[in-house]
Amino acid sequence: MTSTDYLVIGAGASGLAFADALVEGDEDAEVILVDRRHAPGGHWLHAYPFVRLHSPSSYYGVNSLPLGGDRIDRAGENAGYYERATGSEVRDYFAEAASNLVRNGRVRILTRHEHLGNGSDGEQIRNLDTGDLQEVKVRRRPVDARYLEASVPATHTPSFEVAPGARVVPVGNLPAAAESGALYTVLGSGKTAVDACTWLVDNDVEPDRIRWVRPRDAWFHDRGHFQPLDMVGGVMEGISLDAEAGAQAADLDDLFDRLEGSGRLVRIDPSSRATMYRGTMLSAGELRAVRQIEDVVRLGRVRRIEADRIVLDVGEIETDRDMVHVDCTALGLCNAPATPVFQPDRIVLQEVRQNSPTFNSALIGFVEAARDNDTDKNRLCPPNPHASSIEDWPRMTRRTWMVERRWPGEPDVWGWVSKSRLNLLRALPDHAAESSVKQSLERFVAHVGEADSQLSRFETPYSSGE
Repeated sequence: MTSTDYLVIGAGASGLAFADALVEGDEDAEVILVDRRHAPGGHWLHAYPFVRLHSPSSYYGVNSLPLGGDRIDRAGENAGYYERATGSEVRDYFAEAASNLVRNGRVRILTRHEHLGNGSDGEQIRNLDTGDLQEVKVRRRPVDARYLEASVPATHTPSFEVAPGARVVPVGNLPAAAESGALYTVLGSGKTAVDACTWLVDNDVEPDRIRWVRPRDAWFHDRGHFQPLDMVGGVMEGISLDAEAGAQAADLDDLFDRLEGSGRLVRIDPSSRATMYRGTMLSAGELRAVRQIEDVVRLGRVRRIEADRIVLDVGEIETDRDMVHVDCTALGLCNAPATPVFQPDRIVLQEVRQNSPTFNSALIGFVEAARDNDTDKNRLCPPNPHASSIEDWPRMTRRTWMVERRWPGEPDVWGWVSKSRLNLLRALPDHAAESSVKQSLERFVAHVGEADSQLSRFETPYSSGE
């Protein structure tokens, strides 16, 4: 029978980041990663052709391997900011990261295998090519790296009906479906829909040939507040603006008015109330591009697309057979509820610090290697579910502040966090003497206590956003 210390279920970004940090911290640990896909890399293997990371490459991936060269883009919508890897670059990166793990001799990766659960004498997995079953004896714990598995455009099933004669394409097929003079209807409110609209505008489709069905409007971060290394002062400024707004807000609507007024958050249409928050970001260039699209439909979710009409929650609109309907309605981030990360019979990879997926998985891997007691481990890595709506923002932000206050009191954890390339604040000590950074730190310290108290009044039970 095959045996291992850890069986990691899922060889995507989270599974690889966990395994990378674990084997670095525990020189005796043996790991097997299993994945249904044909290669490591998770949802990036199915990414649409024009996708990029929405955050800088500098703090994405696995801890042991840099992604990109920390270059500043000089042209395009990301000009002036640190580079963001393309989908193909991310796929190549994870292939290299996986190869490095296998070369150390303590990690095996079984692609085209699925985990079936507990067997009679171990964890049961199946070879998807041959159908063969085998059991893996796990000496320590299985690791669930799929609990927050994203719903991506290439593999999701649309929630609406498509009648014969209606032309609906997934966003990944948009470049192939684009035609000179065509009309487009983009379906969806989130970052994928923004990417589709931006791609169309960048490829010389006039904005008046684009219609955008947005069931709800979204808040986005200004990408300038998420730049690492020499621009890390912007990260600290953004965090301090969160604290200041939280301390001064009278209610949830006032909170978001203040976040928008400070430039911390933006919305595409300032005249339309935004209720969706997914932690994604836009540059000023992207914002300008999508604001050119004026034909916006706000009649709820699409229920059915026919050859001549689109039926929505609260009405319908006309369409025709020549219209290209671009499906950008995949949920993206998974809204699974919080569960303890470290459990007696498994480890469940989840968010800890908000909007930092691979950092969190690597942190959990390090803590698993460095500590012996699950109560202690869970104290250092409490789960912090993804946000979907504005109601989730206070809870998500307060939990991030709570856990970040704990880390400096733990020398081993703080040492790892401070040096990790996945930590977007890694360079902050190098810039702490700059006047703008000092002002941001002072603002944060002055407001965070009151903000924590005030935001607790706005906090609601976890919302799935449905």
